[in-house]
Amino acid sequence: MRILHLADLHLGKLVHEVSMIDDQAQVLEQALTIVRECRVDVVAISGDVYDRAIPPVAATQLMDDFLSRLVLDLGVRVLLTPGNHDSAERLAFGGKLLSSRGLHIAPGLPGEIVPVTLDDASGQVTFFPLPYITPVMLKVHEQDLPAGDFSEALGRVMAGLPACSHRSVCLSHCFTLGGSTSESERPLSIGGACHVDPAHFSRFSLTLLGHLHRPQAVTDTVFYAGSPLKYSFSEASHSKSAALYDLGADGSFTRELLPFAPRRDLRIISGDLDQLLGAAAADQSREDYLWIELTDRGALFDYAAKLRQAYPNVLNITRTAYQNIGLAGQEGITVRGKTEWEIITAFFRHVADSELDEAEEQALRAVVDEMLRAEHSVDNSTSSTEVSV
Repeated sequence: MRILHLADLHLGKLVHEVSMIDDQAQVLEQALTIVRECRVDVVAISGDVYDRAIPPVAATQLMDDFLSRLVLDLGVRVLLTPGNHDSAERLAFGGKLLSSRGLHIAPGLPGEIVPVTLDDASGQVTFFPLPYITPVMLKVHEQDLPAGDFSEALGRVMAGLPACSHRSVCLSHCFTLGGSTSESERPLSIGGACHVDPAHFSRFSLTLLGHLHRPQAVTDTVFYAGSPLKYSFSEASHSKSAALYDLGADGSFTRELLPFAPRRDLRIISGDLDQLLGAAAADQSREDYLWIELTDRGALFDYAAKLRQAYPNVLNITRTAYQNIGLAGQEGITVRGKTEWEIITAFFRHVADSELDEAEEQALRAVVDEMLRAEHSVDNSTSSTEVSV
C-alpha cells in the first residue's frame, strides 16, 4: 500500500499579516500531482488542516477543492484527523456520509475512535486516526487523570483501542519527546507536560504524526511530515516535503521525501543598505518573503521604503547594530563621576554592542567638541551679561 503523508497545512494562515492562501493552493496542486504520478493509494493528513477553529471562507473552499479532487477525481482514499488548531466538530461535519466515498474524518473526543480497515493486494491494513488529545478532554471519564499530563492521556486512549493482528497505521497530532520545534507551532501547554512518550506508538507498523513543522523521524516507525510551507522565519533553513511510504506485506516500509517547491520561499538576508539595494536587480528570488537584517551602524533615512521597493515582499526589517537594546537583564549606563566622552562611548557600547572604530571616534569627537564649544560660548555670553548688569 502506498501512503502519502501530509500534516500541518494551516490553510488560511497569515504570516506577518500576509495571507498564504495562494501559496497553499500552489503547494496542494503539487501534492495532487504526486498522488497522480506516484499512484498513491491513501492520503493521510495528521491534523492542523486549518490555522484556526473558524477558518476563512477561502481556506474552506481550497480544502473542499483539494479533497474533492483526491476522492472524486482520483479515487484515492483519505484519512484526516483534527489538530490543536482545528475545531474537531466543524471538521467532522458530514463525516459519516463522506466515509462512504472514501473520506474518513476522525471525530474529536470524547467521541468514539473508529478504526478504518482498507485492503491492498497483500491483505488488510487498519488505520487508527486519533484526534488531538488533551487531558481536559478525558477528565469527564478519567477522574484520576493527572492534570496537564498529555502522555498519560494518550496512553489511556491507546489502552481502549481494539487489538490488531495485521498491519496497522496510526495517525496522531501531538508533541513527542525528541521532536525538533519551530516558532510557528502553538504550544500545547506550559512547560514540558505536553510531551508524549513515543513508546505509546510501538504497537503500530507505522505512525504518522502532525504538529511539529520540520519533517523528522522520532523512532524507526514514528515520523512527522512537517508543514508543506515555511510559516515562520525560524523555519527558513527547513526543507519542506511530502512523505511517501510503501507499506509491505510484512509491515515493513520504505520512506521517500518528495520536496515541495514554494511559490515564494521564506528567507533571511543581511547586509548594508547599499549592498542590498545594489544586489536586488540581479536577485532572481527578490519576490520571496524576506526578513532583512541591516548591518549599517549609522543613521539611515527612509530605508524601509527603499528596501520594499527593491524587494516587494519584505515582511520584517531589523537593524542588527541595535538588536541588543532593551534586553532583559542588560545593565544600564552609569553616568556619575564620568566625563562627557566616557558617557557617550558607554552609550555607544550599550546600543551597538561594540566599541567605536577609529573613523567613528574621530567623527564623534568632532561633534562633541563642537557641542562643548557651543555650550561654553553660551555660558561665557551669559556670564558676561550678568556681570554687565
